Amino acid sequence: MNPNYLDYKKEFNINGYFIVKDFLSKDIVLKLIDEIYKANDIEKYFDNTNKLRRIEKFYNKGENLINLNNKILILLKEIFETKFTIFKDKFNSKPPGGEGFFAHYDGIFKFIDSDHNVKNGWYEYGDFFLNALLAIDKCNEINGSIELAKMHKGSFYELYEKTKKNGTPALLEEVEAKTSFHLIDLDVGDLIIFSNTCPHKSKKNNSEIDRRLIYYTYTLSKNGSKYYEYFNDKKKSKGLSKALSQK
Repeated sequence: MNPNYLDYKKEFNINGYFIVKDFLSKDIVLKLIDEIYKANDIEKYFDNTNKLRRIEKFYNKGENLINLNNKILILLKEIFETKFTIFKDKFNSKPPGGEGFFAHYDGIFKFIDSDHNVKNGWYEYGDFFLNALLAIDKCNEINGSIELAKMHKGSFYELYEKTKKNGTPALLEEVEAKTSFHLIDLDVGDLIIFSNTCPHKSKKNNSEIDRRLIYYTYTLSKNGSKYYEYFNDKKKSKGLSKALSQK
């Protein structure tokens, strides 16, 4: 195994996340953005001032986007010695003045499906998830970069008890108070891999430019692809995409 990969695996086992510097060149990042903005048959979300905040369902809409997914899959297979498949994708844009996000896990929430059954968040689709966050712009304290904490361990139900149970995976105040967060500075093209059970949050963008990220989530391929199932459920269900933003 590549010595760097051994270091990444060690960091993940200790903290639940690791950072890959210069994962992509700035030229490739620009091509990714161009492909995302030109893509068809995608989902776009705007805030109440009509500013673009999120795009979904785009990971296979261009050559460079496909290459990005494949490159991350190779990285994960080498480090974790098992195969992964993409579970969901999103492009996040935090414009100047854009709000931050409450401290939360990913996927630890309940939702009601179209048949009125209560479902256990992402854990309806698998039991192990990794997030891959690629910096499109420089990310720092001023523009509200991600703040990460060490991975919390436990079952869905154990972690669910640490959340507000309000349709989001937002942490209880007393859980957040006992959690140490670390601001992650990123350059364009840097990549973070982190467990969905790493608490994370961000602050308001106090800069004069957008802070943009590509954010892919992966699960074990042994469970099969759940990508289209997830997005179909999201479209039909209640409570699967409740906001975590700080107003």
